Amino acid sequence: MKEKKPIQVLRERRGGAPKELLAKNREQRKFLKRLKEVLRAAPRTVPEIAAETGVDTGKVLWHLMALRKYGEVVEGEERDGYFEYALKEEDQ
Repeated sequence: MKEKKPIQVLRERRGGAPKELLAKNREQRKFLKRLKEVLRAAPRTVPEIAAETGVDTGKVLWHLMALRKYGEVVEGEERDGYFEYALKEEDQ
């Protein structure tokens, strides 16, 4: 009989991933997809993205900074006191 890896044993003991965590991850992936769709259309500021997606500005900014950190989004010109954000050219 093949020996189980520690992660497999842990998953069996815990009964898999919690449903709340799976739902949160699903929601986050859905929002990231929507955010990229909005940015694919044209560069936008945080308030514009928030208005278009219906998500609060704090959450929009948090996701933008994560995408910027990993090189998927670039910061553009400043407009009305906010920077514009756009997808990198190669991602479009």
